[in-house]
Amino acid sequence: MITLKNDFLEVDIHPKGAEIHKMVGLSDQMNYMWKRDKAYWANSAPILFPIVGKVINDTYRAEGKEYHLTQHGFARHNEFTVEETADDRVVLTLDNEKFKDVYPYDFKLTVTYTLDMNTLCCHIKVENKDDKTIYFGVGGHPAFACPMYENESSNDYYVEFEQPETLSRRLLDVENSVYNGETQPLLENEKRFFVRQEMFKDDAVVVTDFKSKSVSLKSINHNKAVTLHMENFNFLGIWATRQVGGLLALEPWRSHADDAGFTGELKDKEDIVSLPVDQTFECCFKIEITQ
Repeated sequence: MITLKNDFLEVDIHPKGAEIHKMVGLSDQMNYMWKRDKAYWANSAPILFPIVGKVINDTYRAEGKEYHLTQHGFARHNEFTVEETADDRVVLTLDNEKFKDVYPYDFKLTVTYTLDMNTLCCHIKVENKDDKTIYFGVGGHPAFACPMYENESSNDYYVEFEQPETLSRRLLDVENSVYNGETQPLLENEKRFFVRQEMFKDDAVVVTDFKSKSVSLKSINHNKAVTLHMENFNFLGIWATRQVGGLLALEPWRSHADDAGFTGELKDKEDIVSLPVDQTFECCFKIEITQ
């Protein structure tokens, strides 16, 4: 475990999945991350790579061959190498040395966490180390305590976009965890919606084409908040467990789960990143805590 600390926050990062385990405000001693309860969800904020969401039958095609990956890819299940540490910064890397049987491209994935006052910055960089264009999805999966206090209800919390939005959510074929082609209105020139467990009975609320660069989790009971800032992400997943488990995830993504009936290659998926030889892709999300 690597611990980052400044005058505002203390953050625990685990090399497995380059995952945020805790994010504690020093003025209130509150952990703003999900508590990793195995009864509901044993993770808290893994990095997603080289796919986001699920591929049909855990099978995808690349370079004319079939490969098998479980939901959200292999990065979240594997140990990153710790390249550099400081009081307020850590650099972790993962490459394709042991993943050739499930992903045919050579890459280097670098995740850098940096504390900046009351904000944790997660910078993600993918380098093409192959002799051909590589294709991938990438994203974050930070899950936050909702409610933040034990005597509250998650029904007192709402998700608020930076700007008024008109958005529809993409609907899943729940049995297969792929999109069925249907949508459902979510916001109509509005900024916020309240957290209701019923919204997640068919899995995550997934939206795209939003104008906002940030989205927040807030309560009607107090001024504490978590704000997710996003750079170079085109999709946002908002997820809670089907049970009342006390978490809400705000997930910035490039790419998403397969559409029902999809038969193309990885390179043909919507919003997949296409990275030429010797090029670099970068994206960033930041978690700002209001204590």
